[in-house]
Amino acid sequence: MSQNIVEIRQVDKSFQDNRVLKGINIDIKSGEFLTLLGPSGCGKTTLLRLISGFEEPDCGSILINGKKMHGISPDQRHVNTVFQSYALFPHMTVFENIAFGLRCKRLNEKNVQDKVNCALQMVKLDHLKNRKPHKLSGGQQQRVAIARAVVNEPLVLLLDEPLNALDYGLRKNMQIELKALQRQLGITFVFVTHDQEEALSMSDRVVVMNDGIIEQVGTPRNIYETPRNLYVAKFVGEANIFETVITKFENKFVWAEIEGVSFKLEVDQSFKIGQQVSIVIRPEDMQAWDNTEVDESKRKNMIHAKVEQVIYKGSTVDLILRADGGKRLSATEFFDEEDEDLDFRVGESVWIEWTLGWEVILPHDE
Repeated sequence: MSQNIVEIRQVDKSFQDNRVLKGINIDIKSGEFLTLLGPSGCGKTTLLRLISGFEEPDCGSILINGKKMHGISPDQRHVNTVFQSYALFPHMTVFENIAFGLRCKRLNEKNVQDKVNCALQMVKLDHLKNRKPHKLSGGQQQRVAIARAVVNEPLVLLLDEPLNALDYGLRKNMQIELKALQRQLGITFVFVTHDQEEALSMSDRVVVMNDGIIEQVGTPRNIYETPRNLYVAKFVGEANIFETVITKFENKFVWAEIEGVSFKLEVDQSFKIGQQVSIVIRPEDMQAWDNTEVDESKRKNMIHAKVEQVIYKGSTVDLILRADGGKRLSATEFFDEEDEDLDFRVGESVWIEWTLGWEVILPHDE
C-alpha cells in the first residue's frame, strides 16, 4: 500500500467571522490522483492553499512527507501549484517560462537545458519552445503551466480548476492527457473542480466537500454508486429520490411504498418499521416500457408514468417522466441491438422498472 505523502489533521480555517474549513481530516497517498469536489465556497481551494503554504491553518496540522509544515514557506514545501489563470510570464518564451524555477534554484545551465527539453517532450510542446504565451492556444498554455510545475520534481502537484478556461472539446482532451501525464510521472496530483463528470473520470479517489466539511471520500465508483448521504447523492450525478417509510423489516429485506407500489428491497443494515428513508435510483438504472411491452402480471413491481420530454443525445435518449402520483422522474435509455429506435413520444403512457438491488436506501438520520 502507498504511504501517505500528505496528512491533514483537524484543520480549521476562518476568514474574519466565516469558518471556511471545519475539522478537516484526510490522508493523501503517494502517487494518487485525488480530486477535491464541491460547489463554489465549500472550502476546496482554501484547503489547496493550506497544503501549498499560501495560507496557514488556524488550528490542526498539515504534514508533507512526514514533516509538519507549520511555518514552512511555500518554496520550501516541495509542492507546486498550477493556477486557473496559468500565470505564465508574457515576456518569456515557452522554454524560459519552464526554466524559470530551475534557474531560481541556480542549477547549472546544462541541467536546466536537459530538464526543460525533457519536460517539453513530455507535454508535446518542444516544437513551440520559442513562442511567447500570447501565441499559444488555451490548451497549449495549460501544458506550459503544468510543465513549469513538474520540471521542479515536486512531491505533490496542486491543480486549482486548471481546465475551466477551455472549451468543451479541448477540456475533454486535456482530461485524458492530464491523467496520462500523472501516471507517467508518478507524482501525487491534488485536483480541485466543481465538475462532477471531470472528478469521476480522472480521479483515483474523490473528496466530496460541502460548507467546509468532508461529506465522503472514496473511489469514483463508490461515490457514485453508494453515496453516503443525500447531499452526495444529489450533488454527484443525477438521481431519482423517493421519500418514503419502512413498512416491514425482515431478515435482510425491507418493504417500502414507492409511488403507490410496495417494493421488497434487500438491505445490508437494520431498519425500523415506520423509519423515514430516501431511496435513490440513478436515471440510467431505470428502464421505460410502453403499454404493449408489459403484460398485467409484470406491472406489480413497476411505476406507471407519462412521458413529458424526450431528449435525444446520440447514444442515449433521456426521458423526463411524470408518475401518476405527480412526481417527476428521469430515465436514460441506451440504444442497443434489442432496441435501435427508442421511439418514445410526449404524452405516451409507460411503465418504469429498475433492477432491484441497484437502489440506495439512506436513513434520514444520516
